[in-house]
Amino acid sequence: MLIRRVARPLLASVFVADGWRALRHPAQEIEHLPGARKQLTVLAERAPVPLSADVVVRAAGATKIVAGVLLGLGVAPRAAATVLTVLHVPTLAAAHPFWETKGETRREHVAGLVRDGAVLGGLLLAAADTAGKPSLGWRLDAARTTTAKKATTHARHARRTAKVAKVAAKQAAARVPDKAKLALHEVTDRV
Repeated sequence: MLIRRVARPLLASVFVADGWRALRHPAQEIEHLPGARKQLTVLAERAPVPLSADVVVRAAGATKIVAGVLLGLGVAPRAAATVLTVLHVPTLAAAHPFWETKGETRREHVAGLVRDGAVLGGLLLAAADTAGKPSLGWRLDAARTTTAKKATTHARHARRTAKVAKVAAKQAAARVPDKAKLALHEVTDRV
């Protein structure tokens, strides 16, 4: 649909630009997020390999660029939107600490939170958008129902075939003694 072809790149452009900025200037990105350095340092210390806050920000930036490009191109858009959602939620809270400020600064943080919340809403819609195709849950349920119907049909057919075979076996068994008698008579007549 045309709307998807326009909306996805528009939504993705925010994250590609944000990721590019984080990749090139991680220190500025950390300063842009009040209180983020402490959280990023804790995250970097918990990593199994030695990291710094700058490396974590650069990795998140590179991930945003890749996921943004994929979303914009429509390649695995649901997965890309989900990755961007996961990356956007912590940024949303860290970038707009309105509870710590007063006056005009607080209003700016609230407005920024509302804007970023709207972007989050767009990501959630993109993550849930099946592009007119049924969801994975619906497909699984339909496959389960179809398989159950086929199994029932095959079982019914097998029961009918078994009944027909049983009747044919009874008829064949009933004929065997007669044929055996005839064969015995033929043998005795020849002798």
